[in-house]
Amino acid sequence: MIRKFLFLISATLLFSFAFHKYYVSITEVELNEQTETLEISIKFIGHDLELVMENAGMPNLFLGTSKENPEANAYILKYIQKHFEIRIDEKAVPFHFIGKEINNDDFIYCYLESEKVNSPNKIAFTNTLLTEKFSQQANILYLKVGDKKLNYTFNKGKRKTYYNIK
Repeated sequence: MIRKFLFLISATLLFSFAFHKYYVSITEVELNEQTETLEISIKFIGHDLELVMENAGMPNLFLGTSKENPEANAYILKYIQKHFEIRIDEKAVPFHFIGKEINNDDFIYCYLESEKVNSPNKIAFTNTLLTEKFSQQANILYLKVGDKKLNYTFNKGKRKTYYNIK
C-alpha cells in the first residue's frame, strides 16, 4: 500500500514537471510616437525563465507565490538587460522595468519602457533570451513603428537583426 502511494506521488510530481516540446518567448516592441519611447513586453514560459536564472547563479525567485523573492523584479531586469539589447542609431537604449504579470498558465509577462528616443533612423536588436539553456529556443519579436508591423525570429544561430526606419 505504501509503495503504491509513493508511486502515485512520484508519478504525479514527474508529470507535473514534464518537459514541454516548444521553447518560445514573444517580445513586442512598439515605438510610441507621442511619448517618443519604446514600449516593450516580453512573454516567457515561467519555469523556463526561473530555471535559466537559477543556472546563472541567481537565487530561486518563487515567482507568483507568497514566497516570491522581494528582489525578483531586479533579477529579471538584470537577466533581460544581459540577453536583450536594443540599439537606436548605433547607441544602446536603456530601458526600465515597469512590472510583470504572472498567470496561472505559467506565462510571465514583463513590461519595460525605454528612455526617450528622438527621431530614430535605424533600430537594431540582439536577443539571446533563454538560448544559453535551450538549444531549440525561438525568440519571436514583433515590431510596430508607425503603420509598419514587422516580425523577426531569433535563435541560437540568429541573434541580431535591424530595421531601417527612414
